[in-house]
Order: sequence, then C-alpha cells, then structure tokens
Amino acid sequence: MLGDGPGMRTVSEAWIEQCHLQLQSVRADVVDVREQVRFVYGRRDELRHFFDMVVTKGDGRRIACTIKPTIDLQSGRFVEHMRTVAWWVQEKKFAHSVRLLTEQDIDAKALHNANINVALRDRDPDAEDAARALVGNLQGRVSIKALTDNLGLGARGYRALLKLISFGDLLVPQNERITPATLVSRKESVS
Repeated sequence: MLGDGPGMRTVSEAWIEQCHLQLQSVRADVVDVREQVRFVYGRRDELRHFFDMVVTKGDGRRIACTIKPTIDLQSGRFVEHMRTVAWWVQEKKFAHSVRLLTEQDIDAKALHNANINVALRDRDPDAEDAARALVGNLQGRVSIKALTDNLGLGARGYRALLKLISFGDLLVPQNERITPATLVSRKESVS
C-alpha cells in the first residue's frame, strides 16, 4: 500500500520493483506513480511493452520506467530492445523519457526512509498540529527524540514528527537514515 489514508494497492513482481515504487512514491516532486502501464507501438501498433511504472512529476513530465535485475541485462538483448521501445515512446509522445532501473539504482538509506514514509499512511491531525506548533520556532538542528520528548505524546508524537519530515516541513541531512537520533531543522531555517 502506497500513499496516504487507505492508500493505493500495488502489486510487484519482484523486490526491486517494490523498492523503486516506494522510492518514487515518497518523492516530493512526484505527483503520481502508475504500475504495469501498457505501451502499444510499432507501425501498426502491433507490439506491446509493459512499463513497470510510469512516474508523473509535478511539472507534468512523465517518465516511463522498466525495472530489471542487472543479471538480466548482461547479454545486451534487453537493452537493445529498450532502445527500440524508447524510440517509439518519443515518436508517440507516450512519455518524456524512458529509464531502465536496476538494483544498483536503489540507495539503501533512501529506501530506509521511504519505508518509514510508506508506513505513515494514517493521519493524526491533533498530533500533527501539536508537532507543527512545537517546531514553529525551532532554531538550528534538534534530534527527533528530543522533539518527541518535548511533544509529550509518545509514539503519536514521534509519528507526527516523521509525518512532518515526509511533508517536507522538517528537513533531515541528505544521505542519512532517519532514526530518533537524526537531527532535523525547520525548512525555513536552512540556508
């Protein structure tokens, strides 16, 4: 399940597909992620390719993604096939670009943080409002644990702070796994 509230059910054929879906679904610049999108191409639309996901960015750009383990690319046949598909994608204006993703494109820290965000589908408006009020005048960087303790809501407060991170209201250092010890800052206080 991805997204807020009841979320959107996703079905992946492989672990790397699920990882890439999760990574894209929590990006601030992504507004939509569709899985298993059929693309029809060829001179008479006689050929088909299923993209593992099509990502729509906030600026309207669509990126068609195929996900494969690197071992499946060694012969070069699939890469050559994707060159043809990519040409047709441009010809038919199906998407702005085509990407071939592998397990090598998965950043372990980003995946860890995405998994946290995926787990935060349910909303707790009271706790989130209390967290916003607490961090409204935050100066510098403070640990998530210290903020949780100051909030006084236990696990609800911790989840609310994580939600503020997922909304982009609280910032974490790049390339860092989110943990209670992570130092966060208010979006406006970062230069």
